[in-house]
Amino acid sequence: MMEWNSQNGIGTVGRGRKLSVWWSRWWRIGWWCLIFGVAPARGLRAEAGADGAGGVESMDLRLEELRRLVFERNESIQIKQLEAEIGRRTHLAEQGLFEPQVVGTIERTDSQRPNNFQQQANLGFAVRPELLERNTTYDAGLEFFTPIGTRFRAGYTLRELANNIQNGLGPEYETFAGARLVQPLLKNAGTGPTLARIRVAAINSEIAFQEYRRQLMLTMAQAEAAYWDLHLTQEQERISGESLALADKILTDNRARVEVGKSSELEVLQAQAGVSLRRTYLNQARQKVYDGGTRLSTLYSYRPAETNALPRAVERPAVSEDPMPLEESYREAFYRNPDYLIRRNQVEQENVRVQYAKNQRLPQLDLKASYGLNGLGDSPGDAWDDIDSHNYAAWAVGLELRIPLAGGIKERHEYRAAQLAKRRALVGLKEAEVQIFNGLDAARRKAQLYREDVGNYQGVSDFHERLLEAQLARLAVGTIDSKTVLETEEKLFQAKAAVVESMVLYCKALLELELVRGSLLLARDFEVSRAQLQRQTEAALRGANVAAPDLEAYQRRVQVEFRRAVHSRY
Repeated sequence: MMEWNSQNGIGTVGRGRKLSVWWSRWWRIGWWCLIFGVAPARGLRAEAGADGAGGVESMDLRLEELRRLVFERNESIQIKQLEAEIGRRTHLAEQGLFEPQVVGTIERTDSQRPNNFQQQANLGFAVRPELLERNTTYDAGLEFFTPIGTRFRAGYTLRELANNIQNGLGPEYETFAGARLVQPLLKNAGTGPTLARIRVAAINSEIAFQEYRRQLMLTMAQAEAAYWDLHLTQEQERISGESLALADKILTDNRARVEVGKSSELEVLQAQAGVSLRRTYLNQARQKVYDGGTRLSTLYSYRPAETNALPRAVERPAVSEDPMPLEESYREAFYRNPDYLIRRNQVEQENVRVQYAKNQRLPQLDLKASYGLNGLGDSPGDAWDDIDSHNYAAWAVGLELRIPLAGGIKERHEYRAAQLAKRRALVGLKEAEVQIFNGLDAARRKAQLYREDVGNYQGVSDFHERLLEAQLARLAVGTIDSKTVLETEEKLFQAKAAVVESMVLYCKALLELELVRGSLLLARDFEVSRAQLQRQTEAALRGANVAAPDLEAYQRRVQVEFRRAVHSRY
């Protein structure tokens, strides 16, 4: 395993000259002491004082701490986490389809109508020109739905009848106790159509979980890539500082030689131009460090403006071989890659919908049956005695058929649409497979090439470092000009930067490989099951960092700031 060593930088030049080595080392120590101080910042150990550009401090941040902060604070991850919980709750809600329900009703009827001659004749001795009645109906029952589509109801009905035909004999009470059912025989029959919504909700819940895994992987990969980008800009800043220090030293030496008549003013002008150019490089590198720190801070919801401190990458990338063979990478990807798993679940979901739409094309033929006992009495107890005696039984059985005249236009087109949606899902699954094969191969090749580039650029860097040492010795005795030395130093600067950039690109290629393979979370011990995610979500909701009043205060503050901005603009 190769590790990039920052001690191979510009500080080792001039080994043959003790004065140059002493000056370079102590100048570097003084430079870093000036740039980086010690200050606390929001739980992270701050090690940098204000820099020369923007007075911004820095705080040490390790990869492990970065992953924890991203996992706990990134809003995109939290949104997907909540969506996964919403999907799980929706699935549980659909399972409540078979929950029995107690149904109770009370109905009061007050009716007055005239009797026709036939009705008066039927009444016989109790001839009344009109019928006045005040009835009260009490109904209670238990209803439930079975997995095969049966709708069943068992209950008891009591009717209190009071009318002017009773001739003051008081109210009568009719009772009925029994059950009725409706069983589909064709359309909506069986577990397929009945459980379709539950199965679709279960698959949606699994898709939401895989989308959470995908978002977590992408955000973690973005955070680590941003971390390595920040490391690259920090190294560019360091290398630019060392380059500026060397150019400044050459300028000082040239001025000293001009004073004693051993050099010309042209050498001083060349050195001044080199110092100005390198100071520009340093300022650009400082700005890149600030931009990189800000981008990294965004991923774990940290605002540097609040503490005037930016994160500082303290870990260095390392080059190593990928131990997993290509065939095993394929198997791992088809088992863990969230995009592939989402596409596979979508195919399963469309299968359920196709089967449901196919069933809906059938005619609706329902078996209806009922059985019960009737009772009548001057009191509810007397009416119940009739039921208890089983003397007045009533039952019915029959079939109900519904056939669309045009053959079911709606159902036919829905079935065709479901078939096309299934075909689309299969094409998407095939697309995911091709992307996995090509993505794994491209990422492995990319990592291999960048690993080779690290060694190649390191060789170039070592050569220019030795060449620079020799040229500095010749410059000290006046056998070479400053322009040649500065040109060599600039090539060394570029080679050092290329070494670091190649290592960063190699780390990003490994991240890409782990993303395609779906093993990024597992390698960092962030892989979770659905049960673990449920517990984490419930714990997060119980211990939410932001309470409702805080959210309301934040919303009001944002609205006030927005109105002020609008008024200031117009």
